[in-house]
Amino acid sequence: MRRALAALVVTAVVVVLLVGYDTRPPVQRNPESALRTPAPIRSPAPRKYPAGSTTGRGPLLATPFSSIQVQATLHRGKLIDVQTLSLTGSDTHTQALNARAEPILREEALEAGSADIDVVTGATYTSESWRDSLAAAIEAARVE
Repeated sequence: MRRALAALVVTAVVVVLLVGYDTRPPVQRNPESALRTPAPIRSPAPRKYPAGSTTGRGPLLATPFSSIQVQATLHRGKLIDVQTLSLTGSDTHTQALNARAEPILREEALEAGSADIDVVTGATYTSESWRDSLAAAIEAARVE
Protein backbone atom coordinates (compact mmCIF):
# COMPACT_ATOMS: atom_id res chain seq x y z
CA MET A 1 0.00 0.00 0.00
CA ARG A 2 2.82 2.40 0.80
CA ARG A 3 4.52 1.64 -2.53
CA ALA A 4 1.35 2.42 -4.45
CA LEU A 5 0.91 5.69 -2.58
CA ALA A 6 4.58 6.66 -3.22
CA ALA A 7 4.24 5.81 -6.92
CA LEU A 8 1.07 7.92 -7.13
CA VAL A 9 2.75 10.90 -5.46
CA VAL A 10 5.84 10.64 -7.70
CA THR A 11 3.63 10.40 -10.80
CA ALA A 12 1.63 13.46 -9.75
CA VAL A 13 4.82 15.47 -9.16
CA VAL A 14 6.22 14.47 -12.58
CA VAL A 15 2.96 15.41 -14.33
CA VAL A 16 2.91 18.82 -12.62
CA LEU A 17 6.55 19.44 -13.62
CA LEU A 18 5.89 18.44 -17.24
CA VAL A 19 2.84 20.68 -17.52
CA GLY A 20 4.89 23.62 -16.29
CA TYR A 21 7.80 22.94 -18.68
CA ASP A 22 8.52 26.01 -20.82
CA THR A 23 8.86 25.07 -24.52
CA ARG A 24 9.15 28.56 -25.99
CA PRO A 25 12.32 29.37 -27.96
CA PRO A 26 14.92 31.63 -26.37
CA VAL A 27 14.33 35.37 -26.67
CA GLN A 28 17.76 36.03 -28.17
CA ARG A 29 18.54 34.11 -31.33
CA ASN A 30 21.90 33.32 -32.77
CA PRO A 31 22.56 35.98 -35.45
CA GLU A 32 24.23 33.31 -37.61
CA SER A 33 21.19 31.03 -37.47
CA ALA A 34 19.48 30.06 -40.72
CA LEU A 35 16.25 31.17 -39.05
CA ARG A 36 17.23 34.84 -39.03
CA THR A 37 15.18 37.12 -41.25
CA PRO A 38 17.32 37.99 -44.27
CA ALA A 39 17.24 41.28 -46.10
CA PRO A 40 14.87 41.09 -49.07
CA ILE A 41 16.28 41.14 -52.58
CA ARG A 42 15.35 44.44 -54.16
CA SER A 43 14.82 45.31 -57.78
CA PRO A 44 18.21 45.88 -59.34
CA ALA A 45 19.31 49.45 -59.82
CA PRO A 46 19.87 50.46 -63.44
CA ARG A 47 23.46 49.82 -64.41
CA LYS A 48 25.58 51.19 -67.21
CA TYR A 49 27.03 48.61 -69.55
CA PRO A 50 29.44 48.93 -72.45
CA ALA A 51 27.91 49.81 -75.81
CA GLY A 52 26.67 46.74 -77.60
CA SER A 53 25.75 44.86 -74.42
CA THR A 54 22.55 42.82 -74.46
CA THR A 55 20.36 41.85 -71.54
CA GLY A 56 17.93 38.97 -71.28
CA ARG A 57 15.53 37.84 -68.61
CA GLY A 58 14.93 34.27 -67.66
CA PRO A 59 11.47 32.98 -66.81
CA LEU A 60 10.00 33.26 -63.33
CA LEU A 61 10.44 29.70 -62.08
CA ALA A 62 8.80 28.11 -59.05
CA THR A 63 10.23 25.53 -56.67
CA PRO A 64 8.22 23.90 -53.89
CA PHE A 65 9.51 26.69 -51.63
CA SER A 66 10.49 29.72 -53.77
CA SER A 67 10.02 31.65 -56.97
CA ILE A 68 13.11 32.77 -58.88
CA GLN A 69 13.90 35.00 -61.86
CA VAL A 70 17.35 35.94 -63.13
CA GLN A 71 18.61 38.52 -65.63
CA ALA A 72 21.87 38.18 -67.57
CA THR A 73 23.90 40.79 -69.45
CA LEU A 74 26.34 39.83 -72.18
CA HIS A 75 28.98 41.90 -73.92
CA ARG A 76 30.44 40.41 -77.08
CA GLY A 77 28.97 37.06 -76.09
CA LYS A 78 30.61 37.06 -72.64
CA LEU A 79 28.58 37.08 -69.42
CA ILE A 80 29.40 40.36 -67.66
CA ASP A 81 26.56 40.71 -65.15
CA VAL A 82 23.93 38.60 -63.43
CA GLN A 83 21.09 40.03 -61.38
CA THR A 84 18.47 38.17 -59.40
CA LEU A 85 15.18 39.90 -60.12
CA SER A 86 13.01 37.73 -57.86
CA LEU A 87 13.90 35.32 -55.09
CA THR A 88 11.11 34.62 -52.62
CA GLY A 89 10.83 32.07 -49.85
CA SER A 90 7.81 30.41 -48.29
CA ASP A 91 9.21 30.76 -44.74
CA THR A 92 12.10 32.33 -42.86
CA HIS A 93 14.25 29.21 -43.14
CA THR A 94 13.89 29.13 -46.94
CA GLN A 95 14.48 32.88 -47.15
CA ALA A 96 17.69 32.51 -45.14
CA LEU A 97 18.91 29.65 -47.34
CA ASN A 98 18.12 31.64 -50.47
CA ALA A 99 19.87 34.73 -49.11
CA ARG A 100 22.97 32.61 -48.45
CA ALA A 101 22.86 30.77 -51.80
CA GLU A 102 22.15 33.68 -54.18
CA PRO A 103 25.50 35.53 -53.91
CA ILE A 104 27.37 32.24 -54.22
CA LEU A 105 25.44 31.30 -57.36
CA ARG A 106 25.95 34.76 -58.90
CA GLU A 107 29.69 34.74 -58.18
CA GLU A 108 30.15 31.24 -59.58
CA ALA A 109 28.16 32.09 -62.72
CA LEU A 110 30.27 35.16 -63.38
CA GLU A 111 33.48 33.17 -62.84
CA ALA A 112 32.28 30.37 -65.12
CA GLY A 113 30.80 32.77 -67.66
CA SER A 114 27.76 30.53 -67.98
CA ALA A 115 24.99 28.74 -66.10
CA ASP A 116 27.14 25.61 -65.86
CA ILE A 117 27.73 25.83 -62.10
CA ASP A 118 27.32 23.56 -59.07
CA VAL A 119 24.36 23.71 -56.71
CA VAL A 120 24.78 25.26 -53.28
CA THR A 121 24.52 22.66 -50.53
CA GLY A 122 21.24 22.98 -48.64
CA ALA A 123 19.62 25.03 -51.41
CA THR A 124 19.31 22.46 -54.18
CA TYR A 125 15.88 23.49 -55.50
CA THR A 126 16.87 27.15 -55.44
CA SER A 127 20.19 26.45 -57.15
CA GLU A 128 18.68 24.34 -59.91
CA SER A 129 15.89 26.84 -60.66
CA TRP A 130 18.32 29.77 -60.48
CA ARG A 131 20.61 28.02 -63.00
CA ASP A 132 17.67 27.25 -65.31
CA SER A 133 16.47 30.86 -65.22
CA LEU A 134 20.04 32.07 -65.83
CA ALA A 135 20.49 29.71 -68.80
CA ALA A 136 17.26 31.04 -70.34
CA ALA A 137 18.34 34.64 -69.62
CA ILE A 138 21.69 34.07 -71.35
CA GLU A 139 19.89 32.59 -74.34
CA ALA A 140 17.47 35.54 -74.44
CA ALA A 141 20.40 37.98 -74.33
CA ARG A 142 22.09 36.16 -77.23
CA VAL A 143 18.91 36.40 -79.33
CA GLU A 144 18.62 40.18 -78.83
